[in-house]
Amino acid sequence: GAGTGTNGSSLSFGVSENNYLGEGIKLGTNFSVTDDTIRLKFFMNEPNFKNTEKSFNRGFQRSENDFLTKYGYKTEKTGYNFGTSYEQFDDIFFSPTFSNYYEKITTNSNASSQKKKQEGNYLDFLLNYDLTLNKLNQNFNPSDGYKIRFVQELPLYSEDYTLVNKLDISKFFETESGQSYSLGLFTASSNSFTDDDARITKRIFIPSRKLRGFEPGKIGPKDGNDFIGGNFGSSLNVASTMPNLFTEIQDLDVSLFFDAANVWGVDYSSTIDDNNKIRSSTGVALDWFTPIGPLSLSYAIPLTKNNSDVTESIRFNIGTTF
Repeated sequence: GAGTGTNGSSLSFGVSENNYLGEGIKLGTNFSVTDDTIRLKFFMNEPNFKNTEKSFNRGFQRSENDFLTKYGYKTEKTGYNFGTSYEQFDDIFFSPTFSNYYEKITTNSNASSQKKKQEGNYLDFLLNYDLTLNKLNQNFNPSDGYKIRFVQELPLYSEDYTLVNKLDISKFFETESGQSYSLGLFTASSNSFTDDDARITKRIFIPSRKLRGFEPGKIGPKDGNDFIGGNFGSSLNVASTMPNLFTEIQDLDVSLFFDAANVWGVDYSSTIDDNNKIRSSTGVALDWFTPIGPLSLSYAIPLTKNNSDVTESIRFNIGTTF
């Protein structure tokens, strides 16, 4: 996908390639580049592994985030994962995944003293699991039902034993006139259960789709000029479709939305402003599923913000699949 913001300049580019090898087996790659980051992922998914009605998924990924010039640190992460997914009970899905990662954090003289303390090499062996109750009438563009998803990253072996929890709840309903509404609630936390500081690469940011009107990752606590995320985050999203617009175009949805979110908590320093304030915005969004992939365009007006936040009015994203 690609994105643009009205405040400042940025460049991002992403490509996904998927191939189906028969019997639903999916082999693919994801590659994305921004001004500061490079991410590469290879994966293979078998939906009905050896006729067990359980999927078998495995992958390899490599990522680099180079903020040496801007904020004085760089992170490099390499690792692999393997796991499964299946319906444990009616409409209840369980997806455990084991992953093993090697991560390196380097700093220079531009880094704060708090970031320099986290310089070093990290080895993680993690159990990630996803527990989902899915009562939606359909997974793509649902109009009725609800979905509750809990995700936990549990460190089995780690240098700092950072535990990450995420809860995502969404509810959809439709009126007799065809007007549909959605309500979403998201919460997340990241804390070490050995009294260490949460690693800078494991801190919480609000997903970009859950807070429009602000540049992704550009709200919340700051270490110097660097938005560092928080130990906690939450968001609330309300949207209503406008069914009588562009009815001649298939797979096109236009909606009005209200987003509100906050990121807070700085465990590794008592001198950094917690910057605990609700950010909110309202606007109109267009989502169109095109032959080259999903396209989304939104125009947002920030309603409440902090002085240090970076806002944007227009966001455009397009995903490409070959």
